[in-house]
Formats: sequence, structure tokens, C-alpha cells
Amino acid sequence: MATSSILDHITINNPKVIEDYINAMEESANRPISHEASDIKFETDPNVLKELMLKGIEKWGKK
Repeated sequence: MATSSILDHITINNPKVIEDYINAMEESANRPISHEASDIKFETDPNVLKELMLKGIEKWGKK
């Protein structure tokens, strides 16, 4: 199930990581949602999409 991963318990031992996470969540909650699509670019070129996907796959393989 796709949602099962969000139900896992996470152990964080670094207080800075916790603080950064909380700050990011608060900023996200307080930022207004923009419904304007004028600044969004949709890529439709199959060759460009293929390059983007291959870059992602290369990153996933690296540890």
C-alpha cells in the first residue's frame, strides 16, 4: 500500500534536524496556496522527458 510508508516511526537524534523539520512544516502551513499556472512549464518533448527520467534513475542508484 502506498500510504504505509508514512505510518512508519522515525527516530531523529539530531535536535537541529528536528528544528529544521518543524520550521519547514510551519512555513508550509502558513504559505498561501497559489493556483496560478502561469509560471508552470509543462514539458512534452519525449526526448527531454527521457533525459529527465534517466537522470533520476542515475541518482537513485547512487548511495
